[in-house]
Amino acid sequence: MKETYFLNADCYVIPYEEKGPDSFIAYFPIQSLSFEINKDAAEVLGSIKEGPIKTNDPSVKRFFQDLVNLRVVNNNKEPVPYAPFKDFPTPTYTLLLLTNKCQLKCVYCYGESKKEGVLMPMYLAKKAIDVLVKNAIDKNERMFHVGYHGGGEPTINWKVLKGSYLYAVEKSRKNNLHLHSSICTNGMISQEKANWIIENIQDVAISMDGTPELQKKQRPMQNGRNSFNKVAATIDLFNKQKKVFNIRLTATEFSHGKLLDTIHFVIDRFNPPVISIEPLYECGRCASTGCKPPPLDDFIKEMLDVIELGKSWDIPIQYSGNRLANIISRFCGAQGSNFFITPKGYVTACLEVTELYESRADYLIYGKYDPGIKDFTFDTNKYKRLAGSQVHNFETCTDCFGKWHCAGDCIAKAPDFSRVTQVRNEYRCKLNKTLLRQSLIDTMNSQISLTASSEKNDPGILLHNNNLR
Repeated sequence: MKETYFLNADCYVIPYEEKGPDSFIAYFPIQSLSFEINKDAAEVLGSIKEGPIKTNDPSVKRFFQDLVNLRVVNNNKEPVPYAPFKDFPTPTYTLLLLTNKCQLKCVYCYGESKKEGVLMPMYLAKKAIDVLVKNAIDKNERMFHVGYHGGGEPTINWKVLKGSYLYAVEKSRKNNLHLHSSICTNGMISQEKANWIIENIQDVAISMDGTPELQKKQRPMQNGRNSFNKVAATIDLFNKQKKVFNIRLTATEFSHGKLLDTIHFVIDRFNPPVISIEPLYECGRCASTGCKPPPLDDFIKEMLDVIELGKSWDIPIQYSGNRLANIISRFCGAQGSNFFITPKGYVTACLEVTELYESRADYLIYGKYDPGIKDFTFDTNKYKRLAGSQVHNFETCTDCFGKWHCAGDCIAKAPDFSRVTQVRNEYRCKLNKTLLRQSLIDTMNSQISLTASSEKNDPGILLHNNNLR
């Protein structure tokens, strides 16, 4: 008797060349389910993806019954990720980009920070916090988040950083809300400031690029001197005080072929709890310095090696496009929830874009502070365009197994802002797919050991042995 089977889950069949031409991976991302299958099973899954299948073939029916037991065939369809949004912003999270001044002159700085620049006034920081608190109360949420970033180096505007944080603490206590805080710093700070950050700020990221040679090449001081020793002293203090932190490293053409040795050095010298690595995206000062990202294929190989090194030390090596554990429809809050305030009072969805003259500003800056009404105003059309830029709408991501993990990647790095839903950054796209695929293979054995079965002599689908012959 013929049975009818239909697929009720997102399914991707991925070639598993490492095991041979007849091996494949069946991947159901919403269910976090993956297992190895043979060529026949891959063809059957390819067919059922096109529409319901009727069959009386015992081996095919046995294979489908395993999938029924796994709730990916002939079951209720599970909803895919989607981030709902209103017609206007209601943020509970801000990054205060306190200044565009910096002690460093990084060769790739997206903000082209200089020794002189603009400082955010206290009233602007406080108003942003007021907006978060009001929205948290109105939405019946119990937490709001205040972070500090650049632009430039946030600790240069120390009075506003410290004062706005204490204001946020006061507002959280008064309204019975939980405050979450963060900072990204270049590490060029005094011991007094470092100790205050250790005692008060929860999440800390320190931007530094590894060895003294690379730090001098990529992140010199404004006077050209090496910043390594000063940053190293800050990290040493964090370690001494047992403060958890993340080292954030930018890979460029200058680190090409040196990444593994660089991470070895960082681990041996600093033993950080987490290391984040991002390849350079050409913008800002790159136009004048000519700084380039590392060659893609070589960088992929280096990243794979570095990730394995991190595992051997039990230190996570993070990259923003390699997040297999995340099931998401948008890469980050730039698509609808980021409320980042520039020193001049603009509201930007991306911390890399702070001035109206920048090429990406028309897409990413969607509001400003209005001194006449002493409040922020928003371009709701721009906001809705940002919030609607989710992976469901990205044409090139439709059939990609990584779509719910990288979610179409960073929209601020899209190659064409007139076609954000149609084109992706090819460099990062290939990098994301390769690293996600390897992460999937690495974790596949822990996803499922043996499926449920109604027959004692029917073992179901093993990770490396399916029933379809």
